[in-house]
Amino acid sequence: MDETYFDEVPAANFETVTLEITKDLDGNEVNHSTATSDEIATARRNMENQGNILNQVPVSRDISNIPFKHIDIHSFFTDRNEVVAKALKDCQETLINDEEKDIAGSWLLTEISLWDIEKERLVLLTKKAIYSIKYDFISLKILEYNRIPLSQIDTLVSGELIYPPSSLVPRLSGLAEGVSSSLTSCTGLAQFEFSRRSMYGVRLMWNKGDPLPLTKKWNPFAKDIPWLTYTSHPLFWYKGSEAEKANFDVEGLHSTILSLLPVECNVKTASIIIENYFGLGALVHNKNELGFFKIRGKVSF
Repeated sequence: MDETYFDEVPAANFETVTLEITKDLDGNEVNHSTATSDEIATARRNMENQGNILNQVPVSRDISNIPFKHIDIHSFFTDRNEVVAKALKDCQETLINDEEKDIAGSWLLTEISLWDIEKERLVLLTKKAIYSIKYDFISLKILEYNRIPLSQIDTLVSGELIYPPSSLVPRLSGLAEGVSSSLTSCTGLAQFEFSRRSMYGVRLMWNKGDPLPLTKKWNPFAKDIPWLTYTSHPLFWYKGSEAEKANFDVEGLHSTILSLLPVECNVKTASIIIENYFGLGALVHNKNELGFFKIRGKVSF
């Protein structure tokens, strides 16, 4: 079909628009109606305002960028009222002595081990040390803790948690998510894609830049690793108010500890590399949140 082009004509400035109909099909007379340009503009503004009101209708929260998209937050024991507050108070009374009784901050965060194992940890920060505490939220007691003097920390790194380029973990994670999505929604292979961690983290180091010895790097039972890596707790992405989210936000730890570290401490912003190349054990562990105290059917751990 040939395209038709209309000749351009000079723009006209219409001050008044008149609709004139003398008779309808039945021969009845119809009153003339006239609308000024101001009336037309007013009507247009009213229509736009109605559109804005419709756009303000609440919509469901977009969780496409949330690292934990398929979890039941109510299965976490830490989602119960005042459980975290009571646990933090218990840890303060048990672990903090009179010399460092001034608490700079306290959080419930996720600690990531050398082997990419995610673990639920209470974190207490004083002016002299940082405490990473494994707490049993079922029996409400301290299981173990680690105290690191702030004077020993020589490096703080904050940034995105990433895997090495040669790591298979992002691909395996995408495969696992694709299988889960296919079973629930019967989607095709489009779900089987590279899956990034997409999480912000903080790493505190006291190794003075020395590489980790092979006897520790390849020993899954090694505990005296000279750094701590934290990210936000899964509940952070599902809490409503800012006050609630602050208890699970790793950025709170980062902003608070900056003023307490030694002057000579190297503070930098960079990607935090999780050296997991083919960790099926960590993948299964993290996908099932085995490092968190949860209700798991008839069993809770």
